[in-house]
Amino acid sequence: MSVLTQAAPAAATTDYVALAAELAKGFAQRAAEHDRDSSFPLENFTELVDSGYTAMTVPREFGGGGASLEELCRAQETLAAGCANTAFAVNMHVHGIAMIAGIGGPGAERAYRAIAHEGSVIAGGFSEPGVGGNWWHPTTKAEPVEGGYLLNGRKGFFTGFPAADLLFLSAARTDDRGLPEPVGFLVPKPERGVTVTSEWDAAGMRATGSHSLLLDDLFVEEDRMVGEAGALPLMFMQGVHWAWCSFASVFLGIARGALDGVAAEQRGRTLHVLDRTVAHLPGVQFRVAEMKTRLAAAEAHLYQAVRADHDRQIAADPLGHYIEMSVMKNSVCRLAHEVVTLAMQVQGGSALLSGHPLQRAYRDVVAGLLVPPNSDVTAEWAGKHALGVPVFAEPRWEG
Repeated sequence: MSVLTQAAPAAATTDYVALAAELAKGFAQRAAEHDRDSSFPLENFTELVDSGYTAMTVPREFGGGGASLEELCRAQETLAAGCANTAFAVNMHVHGIAMIAGIGGPGAERAYRAIAHEGSVIAGGFSEPGVGGNWWHPTTKAEPVEGGYLLNGRKGFFTGFPAADLLFLSAARTDDRGLPEPVGFLVPKPERGVTVTSEWDAAGMRATGSHSLLLDDLFVEEDRMVGEAGALPLMFMQGVHWAWCSFASVFLGIARGALDGVAAEQRGRTLHVLDRTVAHLPGVQFRVAEMKTRLAAAEAHLYQAVRADHDRQIAADPLGHYIEMSVMKNSVCRLAHEVVTLAMQVQGGSALLSGHPLQRAYRDVVAGLLVPPNSDVTAEWAGKHALGVPVFAEPRWEG
């Protein structure tokens, strides 16, 4: 049973965008407090679970909403405009279960039931010190023992950990050739074997509970493995559109919220030297127009990627699909950052004051530039792929 509240199966006809808009109203009222205190919004997650939002990407036949990628992204964009931290944290859950669904199997079906009928929440742990965004090369070790594995290693940026009932973990075991083989596990949050070594304390996304963890002889039963051994890289390749599109939608939502907020404020601001509102200043008009232009470009890039024929792309070129989605994510996040930066310029010095929504948005939107994959690596891969140059360096030899 979830540490939150039990959820009823999500209705197949749920309008998740409308649901997100309704939830976002209350979340927005608490966002500043959680940001100030760097506290995790457990009450928001209670509402997400109770409303069926967390079951949106569970297949309908298992009691979920069976939401499409576009439904997920539109809902996450809407939720982020109210509270970016909550949207970012729950994204680990909603896109994670969608990626797991791509692999299927008994482990996935167990997760579906836990989420749709027991209100369970997933947090994912793939980032590790020294690994960066190369998640298919985990340094966490999975040592085979009777009945399963012992996991030892460190995880960082474990977003949503305070609300989690299920941990989606990566590790590496040794294959028959003596080489590391990436493995994924979906396990109930344990009482021992996992220690929080550092609670999340950052400049932006302060309320996401992205703690650092130590895995110390964490026993994981063998049937908790997600998919076949070694399937983790393929899962990333095949499911990357669920991850990168939904993450991009969160930062698009931050930018849209910044535009709406700053435009509304300028319509009501009057300077003593003017006989009309600040909205009548050409400089303000030019910057707002530029914000709208960049927001439109970000939206077009995101939803073009959302509506692509992913099955065909993956079958034809899984690496190309991964690169294309990565380029999109970086482009949307860069444009979102530019939109919020322009909003700060429009608002002026008051935007820097503690408690102003733009200050929080500015700190939060920067995270989009830092979420892997690295922009330089993505650009290199995209350029090589377009030019027909091998993306990965060929082995070098001396003769």
